Amino acid sequence: MTQKKLFGILLVVLGAIFLLNALNIFTVNIFFDGWWTLFLIIPAVISMSKQGITTGNSILLIIGIVLLLREWDVDFKGYLVPAVLIILGIGLLFKK
Repeated sequence: MTQKKLFGILLVVLGAIFLLNALNIFTVNIFFDGWWTLFLIIPAVISMSKQGITTGNSILLIIGIVLLLREWDVDFKGYLVPAVLIILGIGLLFKK
C-alpha cells in the first residue's frame, strides 16, 4: 500500500469520526493523553516497514513509546525488555 493511499484512508476515517461526533451519533475522543507521540511512532514504524530496522528509526520509535508511556503515567521500565524484543522481531519480519 502506498503512502498516498494510507494517508487517504486516514483522512476518511478522521472525517467519519468528526462527522459522527458532530451528528451526536456517538462520541469518540481521538485526542487521548499523549496523542502527539504518534507523530514520532507512526513515521518510525513506516520507516521500519520500508527500510528495515535502522538505528535512526529504532531510536525514534523508542523515544515515541517512552514519551507515550510517560504521558499515561506508566512505569515503562518494566516494559523496556519486552519492547526491545518486539522491535527486534518486527525488524526480522520486515527485513529485506
